[in-house]
Order: sequence, then structure tokens, then C-alpha cells
Amino acid sequence: MKDKVLQVEDFSLDAEINGEHYTAVDSIHFHVNEGEILGIVGESGCGKSLTALSVQGLLAPNVRVKSGRMLFGGSDLLAMSAAQRRAINGRDITMIFQEPMTSLNPLMKIGRQIGEVLELHTKQSKQEIRRQSAALLEEIGIFDVERILNSYPHQLSGGMRQRVMIAMALICNPRLLIADEPTTALDVTTQAHVLALLKKINREHGTSMLFISHDIGVISSLCDRMLVMYGGKIMEKGETQEVLGHPANEYTKGLLASVPSREKKGAPLDCIPGRVPSVTEAKLPCPFAPRCPAAQDICSRKAPEEWPLGGAHAVSCWNAVCTESGGREDTIWKKS
Repeated sequence: MKDKVLQVEDFSLDAEINGEHYTAVDSIHFHVNEGEILGIVGESGCGKSLTALSVQGLLAPNVRVKSGRMLFGGSDLLAMSAAQRRAINGRDITMIFQEPMTSLNPLMKIGRQIGEVLELHTKQSKQEIRRQSAALLEEIGIFDVERILNSYPHQLSGGMRQRVMIAMALICNPRLLIADEPTTALDVTTQAHVLALLKKINREHGTSMLFISHDIGVISSLCDRMLVMYGGKIMEKGETQEVLGHPANEYTKGLLASVPSREKKGAPLDCIPGRVPSVTEAKLPCPFAPRCPAAQDICSRKAPEEWPLGGAHAVSCWNAVCTESGGREDTIWKKS
């Protein structure tokens, strides 16, 4: 059995808005295994990015941890001091953000920005840092290395800036790489190149990854396991091909139905009616119930617990529970 690089237990986030407190992420639990890519998928506003930012301690001042633990290397990240977190961030846990132009320093050359990570976490000479930076850029497919190292972010294309962000994230050979929708702002061709690069990094270096996306097609092509989030909750999880091949939650089914395909060419695309509720809106025990085509009365009265479906596959959905239990609402089950 593979070791767990990251283990999140009963994790909840509270957001303070206009003096009121709201639950932004609600009692989720998951883990990332050594050497695997775990994907989190869902529409914007489902809590994916907040979960990712929590791992690095990058939450906004009005968002705080309400409960839970995040274990990394046996230590709880949430119990660490700011100094301890700074020692881990950038070295053992790194992050690639959605828009590199707003993440890179516009007044600093690329070589300085990549090298700064090594300066903070090692005692290597400037010459060695420069050599390692150049070697890493070549490894990730940048061959005009000296020009890139001496360029400012605005002088590079979007795809090149994203590669630079990947280099910054990899320069210290981290155990866990978090990618928060890193291909959203890229064209289709560049997106394919970046995804292929992440696969290569995972395969050759064994780097564990937590990959956040709203694109279920990207999750399908990249991730070993996946979580489906909605309204701050995990609705379904498991091996990627199992979840996509045998979806059990109505939200997962809706996401899959809305994906374009050759078979649907010329026909209207399916869509999930309604919208994702904002964090300030009151939610039913099952947050997806107002949009669900198969909602039952119990969905508005009681939140479904996690129902194991075999292997790593599990779902939080009363339809799946009632199907497995012969329609009995009072079935008792164990959490996986």
C-alpha cells in the first residue's frame, strides 16, 4: 500500500462576510497517495480552490479553519506556526496558480524568480542556482534558456509563463505539487502541452499532485483518482475511470452529460439547470437537491453520509443509498 503524502480529516472552513459566518467547506476528508495525481472537479464556487489554498495556508483573512486536520509527513499543517509553514511551502509543498501573469513579479526577471526559491531553502551559490534553473527549464521543454532567464514575465507568452511557474514549483523537488486550474487561461494546444508536462513530471519524478479543475475532460486524461465537489461537500470520489464509467451521484452524472462529444454533434448540449449557490445562501442538507432531477423528500431533511460502492469508489447521495438498500431510508452504513 502506498504511503499517504497528504491526509485531510473532517476539514471545514468558515467565511466571515459582512459580520456573518458561513460554512464554505463542510466536513470533507480525502488523501493523496505517494506518486499519484488526485483531481478535484466541480463548478466554480464549489470549494475546490479554497481547499487547495488551505494546504499552503494562503487563505484570505476572513476565511478560517473551523475544524479538522491536514496531515503532511505525520505533522498537522493546521497546527504549525507561521515559520514552520514557510519552511515547508516552496520546498516540500508547492503550488501552480491559474493565472501566472498575476502570480509572477512583473518587475523581476525570470531567472531571479526561479532562483529565489532555492535561495530561501538552500545555501547554494548563485552560480549553482543559475545552473539548476537553466537545467530545469530545459527539462520542461524550454530550450532558449538564457533568453527566458533574462526576460520579464510580460515578454513571455501565456504558455511560457505557465512553464516558468511549473519550474518554480519543481526547483526544490517537492513531495506535493498543487495545481489550481493551471490550464484554464491557455489555448487548447498549449493546454495539452502543459498537461503532458505534468504527466511527465509525475511519471519521472514520482511527484504527488493535487489537481484542481472545472473541466472533467482534463481530470479524465490526467488523474488517477478524483473527487467531485459541490456546495463545499464531496459528492463522489474514487478511481477516475470508475467514477466516470459508473457515476453514482446525480451531480456527477450531470457534469458528464454536459461534456461535448462526437456523438452529440449538432444536438443541443445537456446542462444542469440552476446555478451553484453562493457561500452566503442557505443550503439544504444535500446542497445539490434544488438542482437535482431525482431529488427525494429526504434530501431536504437529512444529509447523506458517505456510501461505499466498492474499492475506492464512494458516494454521498440518497438515490445511491436507497438503490443499494432496496429503498429503505433507515439503512445503517459505515463510512468508507
